[in-house]
Amino acid sequence: MAIENTRRSSPTALGLTWAIVVLPTLWGLTYTVENALKLFRNSPTPVTVAQPQTGGR
Repeated sequence: MAIENTRRSSPTALGLTWAIVVLPTLWGLTYTVENALKLFRNSPTPVTVAQPQTGGR
């Protein structure tokens, strides 16, 4: 026996629901990618290792 009591969702309600889900997700993804790209940019000063001094004493 099939249930005949089905309701259609309002297109406005569906659009609003998707906006509530998608907009914060896009903001979070953008924020994460921008901060992750900072890891791959060139650092202004290269890291150098001090060489031990030889000679003298």
